[in-house]
Parts: sequence; structure tokens; C-alpha cells
Amino acid sequence: SFKQGKVDDHNLHLPAFEMEVGQDENAPQNKKIGSIQLAVIIFFAVSGGPFGIEEAVLSGGVFAALLAFALFPFVWSLPESLVTAELGSAYPEASGTVAWVEEAFPNKPYLAWLQGCLTWTSGATDNAIYPVLFWEYMRQLFLETEDQENSDLHPTWWRFLFLSGTSCALAYINYRGLDVVGDMSITICVLSMIPFIVFIAIGFFQIQPSRWLPSGSSSSLKSIKWAPFLNNLFWNLNSFDSASCFAAEVQNPGRSFPRAMFISVILVSFAYELPLLVATGCTNANREDWVDGYLTTIVMEVAGRWCGAWVVFAAGLSNLAMFQSEMSSDAYQLMGMAERGFLPKILAQKSKYGTPLYAILLGLFVIVVLNLSQNLMQLIEMLNFNYALSLLLEYSAFLRLRWSKPDLERPYRIPFSNW
Repeated sequence: SFKQGKVDDHNLHLPAFEMEVGQDENAPQNKKIGSIQLAVIIFFAVSGGPFGIEEAVLSGGVFAALLAFALFPFVWSLPESLVTAELGSAYPEASGTVAWVEEAFPNKPYLAWLQGCLTWTSGATDNAIYPVLFWEYMRQLFLETEDQENSDLHPTWWRFLFLSGTSCALAYINYRGLDVVGDMSITICVLSMIPFIVFIAIGFFQIQPSRWLPSGSSSSLKSIKWAPFLNNLFWNLNSFDSASCFAAEVQNPGRSFPRAMFISVILVSFAYELPLLVATGCTNANREDWVDGYLTTIVMEVAGRWCGAWVVFAAGLSNLAMFQSEMSSDAYQLMGMAERGFLPKILAQKSKYGTPLYAILLGLFVIVVLNLSQNLMQLIEMLNFNYALSLLLEYSAFLRLRWSKPDLERPYRIPFSNW
């Protein structure tokens, strides 16, 4: 029960098999990560590559999708990353954005609790999307086009077992430790981007720029389906704030955070825009063809089936890193909330690998339940709704702290005045 914004957990007794309840002076210390490692972790928390961009073309058309992915990283993502750089370096702790809201509104602890719930549920929803994307890419690769809608080779129960099994396997990797996530993310980033580099190199000489320009009634503003179009952009360009949960694990946050944020924004922008430019410029695909996973089909047409198979492999690697990044952020946030008294203390306990086991298991349970969803857009809409509300609280906390705590030590400060 709640007591003055806290949770009474005296009656909670769960098995502690490999737990470290307190600080063990003999326990190995987590290695701090640098700017490049943090930037790549953020890249996978936000993007991970051009997987899932098909809906933007389907709902908005080629020209609108290209324009949006060129501008939105700097109009939408950059402000979010700058706020994270300032407040993440000012409050370097696992609770991340929850700490920002609680410090900004100390007399309203329910707002911090709400922020934590919104951020965590949106993160868990986000994690449930990655196995779904991998499933869709596999269907594009192994099923012929005419069989994709009518095939009964993959019944609902098979799909659920595949998605749940993938989630469990990735969660286990996450459980094994955070110290190697940065180096693994860099390696996976290189390996998962190689097929798109090959695709861009081959497809570049087949581009016809006229295919990028709007033509016909299907390219007018009236033809854009704004809800799914904006939902897809919102999903593909969010979650820079998840880096705040790793602030305590970063070397020199005042320097590393702004550098990592700038690098990650550039990586995200290029990872979407360049493959999309080539894919839309070197094929005559209709707007209606851009269903989930259609990018694999285009890669096979332009660069060969072998490169399409490589894209599926890259999707698997990217999903691995994205799942790890998001689940780490979500689990550490729960741990930070438990340390601040918003959740039962059991969620703050760590395994022998230094990871919050019960927080990981809770996230995995929610993800497996969400795997029952048959529609990728349903998951994205659920994610975006929760995340939009949490962003409102984050920006409110940022402005409130600028006014109420102007002398707060901010290792990095966005260069604008408080009016």
C-alpha cells in the first residue's frame, strides 16, 4: 500500500537465489562507458537501422516520407536529446526521467510515479515490437508474395511461440550483464549496417530522382493518412531520453552526454534516410506495396536474394541490440524507482551479474503478453500514446527546474536563457 508516495514492501518475500541485497565491497564494479559506446546504445534504443519504416511510405507516400525522415531528427529528436544531455548529467542515477520529475515537482510525488509508469510501459511495448518486426522480415524472405496473406504455414500459436521464445532468449542475454552492452552494440551496429551499405552502393547507380518527386493524386497532402504516418515517425525517432537511466554508468557525463547525443542523432538520421532514398529511387514500387518488411523485397530485387537474406540476418542482430538497450533502460529505471521508494525494494535487488533480475522478469512478462497482438500498428499506437504523455512531463520538468533551480549544477547546459 502507498504511504506518503512510498510503497510498503515489508510483506513481500520472494526467492532471492542469486541476489545481492546490499553493497558488496568484493563485487566487481561496472565499467564506465564512453561517448561512442553511449551513442551506439542510444542509436539502438531509438532506431537500430531502417527496420519498420515501411508504414511511413504506405501512409504518406515517397516524397512525404523522405522529407519527414530528413527533417524530423533535427526538429523533433534533437531537442529531446539536448534535454536528456542537460538533465541526465545533472541527475546521474538509474531512475532517469523519474528523478527529473520528482525534483521538479517535490510536492507532487504522484507525477514522478506516473512518469515512471508511462515510460516503463512504453518501453515494454517498444520491446514487444522488435520480435514482431523480425517475424515480418522472415515472412517476406521465405514466402512468395502471392502466398503471404493466405499461407497457413505459420498459425497464430507458432507465431506466439516464436515471438515469446525470441523475447526470452534476448532477456537472458540482458540478464547476463550490462558491462558488455556498449561493445556488443558497436559490433552489432557495424554488422547490421553492412548489407545496407552494400545495397546503397549497388542501388546508387540505378536511382532515378524523378521517382522521389510527388506525382498524381496519391502524392497530394489529402492522400496522406496522418495518424499512421505520424505514429510511425514518432516511434522511429523517439527514446533518446532512455539514455538517462545509464547516466551513472557514463564517464564524465558533462562531456560524454552532449557528444553522444549529437552522434546518435546523426546516426539515426543517416540510417533511415540513405536506404530510403535508394529504395524509393531505384524501384517502381507502388505506394501500396510498402507493407511491413517490404524493404527486404526491394533489397532482393536490387542487390540479389543473398543480400535480402543478409538484411534478415541484420534485422535479427539489430533486434538483439535494440532489445538489450531498451530492456536495460527499463529494468534500471524500475531499480531506480525502487531505490527512490516508488516501487517494492525487491525490484532494486541485483543478480550476481549486477543486473536487476526481478525488474527484467517483470518486463519480460509484459512483453510476452503483448506478443499476443496481431497488429504492429496497434503496438506502435499504444507505445506512442504513453510516450507522448511522458514527454509532456519531461519537458515540464525541464522548464520547471530551469526556473526553480537556476543554480543547480549542470555539467552540460543547453545554451539558451531562462527568460
